[in-house]
Amino acid sequence: MLHTIAGLTALAFLAAATAVTPARADNARRFDGSWVVRTSAETGSCGKNYDFKLAVKNGTVTYAGFWPVKASGGISKLGVVRMTLAHGQQKVTATGLAEGDQASGDWSSPHHPKCSGSWFAKRA
Repeated sequence: MLHTIAGLTALAFLAAATAVTPARADNARRFDGSWVVRTSAETGSCGKNYDFKLAVKNGTVTYAGFWPVKASGGISKLGVVRMTLAHGQQKVTATGLAEGDQASGDWSSPHHPKCSGSWFAKRA
């Protein structure tokens, strides 16, 4: 399960969606939908890669899988991705950039196990 959160860490969308004007709301929604994420562990003791789903609504991300994982964060209207995924006490943060139907970036787990890597996502 330790490796699961590290892998899920990959896609960390965390640009908080707050109250917006209608024009900004349209921009926030341009990344809405289901996303399939693939992670790549590159350093540390997280030796597995994972595929999982996230959902984005009004720029806010939620985990759309079967594990007891909590996702927070989102995608800004400019496509900046910032997110945190948590499973129990284990947390992973991810950052990146979304453009069109694809997004990519880096993730890290600052606590045990310490590890990091990259992620790629595609709208499902």
